[in-house]
Amino acid sequence: MPRHILFGLVFLTLISLLGASYYYNLQKRIQELMRPAPERAPYLAVPPAVSASAPLRKVRLFFPSIRQDNLLESEEREIRSSELSSEEAKQIVAELIAGPKAGPKEGRLAALPSETRLRELFVTTKGLAVVDLTREASLHHPGGLTLELASIYSVVNSLTQNVSGIESVQILIEGAEAETLAGHIDLSHPFAEDLSMTALGGAPKASSEAPVGP
Repeated sequence: MPRHILFGLVFLTLISLLGASYYYNLQKRIQELMRPAPERAPYLAVPPAVSASAPLRKVRLFFPSIRQDNLLESEEREIRSSELSSEEAKQIVAELIAGPKAGPKEGRLAALPSETRLRELFVTTKGLAVVDLTREASLHHPGGLTLELASIYSVVNSLTQNVSGIESVQILIEGAEAETLAGHIDLSHPFAEDLSMTALGGAPKASSEAPVGP
Protein backbone atom coordinates (compact mmCIF):
# COMPACT_ATOMS: atom_id res chain seq x y z
CA MET A 1 0.00 0.00 0.00
CA PRO A 2 1.42 3.39 -0.94
CA ARG A 3 2.80 5.35 1.97
CA HIS A 4 0.60 8.42 1.44
CA ILE A 5 -2.55 6.27 1.55
CA LEU A 6 -1.35 4.60 4.78
CA PHE A 7 -0.72 8.01 6.36
CA GLY A 8 -4.17 9.12 5.24
CA LEU A 9 -5.82 6.11 6.86
CA VAL A 10 -3.93 6.68 10.13
CA PHE A 11 -4.91 10.35 10.09
CA LEU A 12 -8.57 9.51 9.51
CA THR A 13 -8.48 6.96 12.33
CA LEU A 14 -7.05 9.53 14.75
CA ILE A 15 -9.68 12.08 13.72
CA SER A 16 -12.43 9.51 14.27
CA LEU A 17 -11.10 8.63 17.75
CA LEU A 18 -10.83 12.27 18.75
CA GLY A 19 -14.34 12.94 17.47
CA ALA A 20 -15.77 10.01 19.40
CA SER A 21 -13.97 11.11 22.59
CA TYR A 22 -15.25 14.68 22.20
CA TYR A 23 -18.81 13.46 21.61
CA TYR A 24 -18.65 11.20 24.71
CA ASN A 25 -17.33 14.02 26.92
CA LEU A 26 -19.92 16.42 25.54
CA GLN A 27 -22.77 14.01 26.33
CA LYS A 28 -21.40 13.45 29.83
CA ARG A 29 -21.19 17.20 30.45
CA ILE A 30 -24.77 17.73 29.23
CA GLN A 31 -26.02 15.00 31.57
CA GLU A 32 -24.21 16.63 34.52
CA LEU A 33 -25.75 20.01 33.73
CA MET A 34 -29.23 18.50 33.50
CA ARG A 35 -28.88 16.53 36.73
CA PRO A 36 -30.82 18.27 39.55
CA ALA A 37 -28.70 19.90 42.20
CA PRO A 38 -28.64 18.13 45.57
CA GLU A 39 -31.15 19.51 48.01
CA ARG A 40 -29.63 21.70 50.73
CA ALA A 41 -31.09 22.45 54.11
CA PRO A 42 -31.73 26.21 54.18
CA TYR A 43 -29.80 28.27 56.71
CA LEU A 44 -27.47 25.39 57.58
CA ALA A 45 -23.82 25.26 56.53
CA VAL A 46 -23.92 21.52 57.30
CA PRO A 47 -27.33 19.82 56.83
CA PRO A 48 -28.52 17.69 59.76
CA ALA A 49 -27.98 13.95 59.45
CA VAL A 50 -31.69 13.16 59.64
CA SER A 51 -33.54 10.76 57.38
CA ALA A 52 -36.28 12.27 55.23
CA SER A 53 -38.47 9.37 56.35
CA ALA A 54 -37.91 9.96 60.08
CA PRO A 55 -41.12 10.63 62.05
CA LEU A 56 -42.21 14.23 62.43
CA ARG A 57 -42.78 15.74 65.83
CA LYS A 58 -44.13 19.08 66.96
CA VAL A 59 -41.95 21.71 68.57
CA ARG A 60 -42.72 25.10 70.10
CA LEU A 61 -40.50 27.93 68.87
CA PHE A 62 -40.21 31.43 70.28
CA PHE A 63 -40.08 34.69 68.33
CA PRO A 64 -39.88 38.32 69.51
CA SER A 65 -43.25 40.01 69.86
CA ILE A 66 -43.91 43.28 68.07
CA ARG A 67 -46.92 44.00 70.27
CA GLN A 68 -45.08 44.06 73.58
CA ASP A 69 -41.42 44.77 74.27
CA ASN A 70 -39.35 42.11 75.99
CA LEU A 71 -41.89 39.36 75.25
CA LEU A 72 -41.57 36.18 73.21
CA GLU A 73 -44.50 34.57 71.41
CA SER A 74 -44.58 30.88 70.51
CA GLU A 75 -45.25 29.19 67.17
CA GLU A 76 -45.69 25.50 66.51
CA ARG A 77 -43.54 23.79 63.90
CA GLU A 78 -42.59 20.25 62.91
CA ILE A 79 -39.11 18.75 62.74
CA ARG A 80 -37.77 15.27 61.96
CA SER A 81 -37.11 13.14 65.02
CA SER A 82 -33.58 11.95 65.72
CA GLU A 83 -31.82 10.00 68.44
CA LEU A 84 -29.14 12.72 68.37
CA SER A 85 -30.19 15.87 70.19
CA SER A 86 -27.80 17.97 68.10
CA GLU A 87 -29.56 16.97 64.87
CA GLU A 88 -32.95 18.02 66.22
CA ALA A 89 -31.43 21.23 67.56
CA LYS A 90 -30.01 22.11 64.13
CA GLN A 91 -33.47 21.89 62.61
CA ILE A 92 -34.88 24.16 65.32
CA VAL A 93 -32.22 26.84 64.74
CA ALA A 94 -32.88 26.63 60.99
CA GLU A 95 -36.58 27.24 61.62
CA LEU A 96 -35.75 30.23 63.84
CA ILE A 97 -33.60 31.77 61.11
CA ALA A 98 -36.34 31.12 58.56
CA GLY A 99 -38.51 33.40 60.66
CA PRO A 100 -42.06 33.33 62.00
CA LYS A 101 -44.93 32.20 59.82
CA ALA A 102 -46.88 35.09 61.32
CA GLY A 103 -45.06 38.21 60.14
CA PRO A 104 -44.85 41.72 61.63
CA LYS A 105 -48.49 42.44 60.76
CA GLU A 106 -49.50 39.51 62.97
CA GLY A 107 -47.18 40.64 65.73
CA ARG A 108 -43.99 38.57 65.46
CA LEU A 109 -40.48 39.45 64.38
CA ALA A 110 -37.58 37.33 63.16
CA ALA A 111 -35.48 35.76 65.90
CA LEU A 112 -32.28 36.21 63.88
CA PRO A 113 -31.39 38.05 60.66
CA SER A 114 -32.38 36.05 57.58
CA GLU A 115 -28.78 36.24 56.29
CA THR A 116 -27.58 34.18 59.26
CA ARG A 117 -26.31 30.64 58.75
CA LEU A 118 -25.70 27.98 61.36
CA ARG A 119 -22.04 26.93 61.07
CA GLU A 120 -22.21 24.12 63.60
CA LEU A 121 -24.09 22.92 66.64
CA PHE A 122 -23.14 20.28 69.18
CA VAL A 123 -24.39 19.23 72.60
CA THR A 124 -22.01 18.29 75.41
CA THR A 125 -22.56 15.52 77.95
CA LYS A 126 -23.32 18.23 80.52
CA GLY A 127 -26.34 19.46 78.57
CA LEU A 128 -24.70 22.51 76.99
CA ALA A 129 -25.72 23.25 73.40
CA VAL A 130 -23.03 25.22 71.55
CA VAL A 131 -24.59 27.17 68.69
CA ASP A 132 -22.07 28.58 66.20
CA LEU A 133 -23.57 31.27 63.94
CA THR A 134 -22.08 33.19 61.04
CA ARG A 135 -21.11 36.84 61.48
CA GLU A 136 -24.34 37.93 59.75
CA ALA A 137 -26.18 37.23 63.01
CA SER A 138 -24.40 40.30 64.40
CA LEU A 139 -23.79 42.38 61.28
CA HIS A 140 -27.47 42.43 60.22
CA HIS A 141 -29.06 42.51 63.66
CA PRO A 142 -31.34 45.56 64.02
CA GLY A 143 -29.88 46.27 67.46
CA GLY A 144 -31.38 47.56 70.65
CA LEU A 145 -31.12 46.00 74.10
CA THR A 146 -34.65 44.59 74.12
CA LEU A 147 -34.49 42.97 70.69
CA GLU A 148 -30.99 41.62 71.32
CA LEU A 149 -32.18 39.97 74.53
CA ALA A 150 -35.21 38.60 72.69
CA SER A 151 -33.01 37.12 69.94
CA ILE A 152 -30.82 35.33 72.46
CA TYR A 153 -33.71 33.84 74.41
CA SER A 154 -35.56 32.91 71.23
CA VAL A 155 -32.66 30.52 70.58
CA VAL A 156 -32.13 29.47 74.19
CA ASN A 157 -35.76 28.77 75.08
CA SER A 158 -36.57 27.11 71.75
CA LEU A 159 -33.75 24.61 72.31
CA THR A 160 -34.22 23.95 76.03
CA GLN A 161 -37.99 23.61 75.69
CA ASN A 162 -37.92 21.13 72.83
CA VAL A 163 -34.74 19.07 72.91
CA SER A 164 -34.23 16.54 75.65
CA GLY A 165 -30.83 16.88 77.31
CA ILE A 166 -30.26 20.56 76.53
CA GLU A 167 -30.14 22.61 79.73
CA SER A 168 -28.19 25.69 78.60
CA VAL A 169 -26.96 27.34 75.40
CA GLN A 170 -23.68 29.00 74.44
CA ILE A 171 -23.77 31.21 71.33
CA LEU A 172 -20.61 31.60 69.25
CA ILE A 173 -19.99 33.84 66.24
CA GLU A 174 -17.75 32.42 63.51
CA GLY A 175 -16.47 29.72 65.84
CA ALA A 176 -15.35 32.03 68.64
CA GLU A 177 -16.76 33.67 71.75
CA ALA A 178 -18.15 37.12 70.95
CA GLU A 179 -18.47 40.00 73.36
CA THR A 180 -22.08 40.65 72.34
CA LEU A 181 -24.61 39.85 69.65
CA ALA A 182 -25.50 43.48 68.93
CA GLY A 183 -23.66 45.60 71.46
CA HIS A 184 -25.40 44.95 74.78
CA ILE A 185 -25.69 41.37 76.09
CA ASP A 186 -22.54 39.52 77.16
CA LEU A 187 -22.19 36.31 75.12
CA SER A 188 -19.12 34.96 76.91
CA HIS A 189 -21.14 32.62 79.12
CA PRO A 190 -23.91 30.04 78.59
CA PHE A 191 -27.57 31.01 79.00
CA ALA A 192 -30.04 28.87 80.93
CA GLU A 193 -33.73 28.69 80.07
CA ASP A 194 -35.74 31.75 81.10
CA LEU A 195 -39.47 31.69 80.36
CA SER A 196 -40.23 34.95 82.16
CA MET A 197 -40.32 36.62 78.72
CA THR A 198 -42.98 34.23 77.48
CA ALA A 199 -46.64 33.57 78.19
CA LEU A 200 -45.60 30.14 79.48
CA GLY A 201 -44.01 31.43 82.65
CA GLY A 202 -42.75 28.35 84.44
CA ALA A 203 -44.33 25.80 82.09
CA PRO A 204 -42.53 22.47 81.76
CA LYS A 205 -40.64 21.45 78.67
CA ALA A 206 -42.59 20.30 75.63
CA SER A 207 -42.62 16.53 75.19
CA SER A 208 -40.08 15.15 72.73
CA GLU A 209 -41.49 11.65 72.65
CA ALA A 210 -44.67 11.90 70.57
CA PRO A 211 -44.22 11.71 66.78
CA VAL A 212 -47.00 13.25 64.72
CA GLY A 213 -46.67 11.38 61.47
CA PRO A 214 -44.37 9.61 59.01
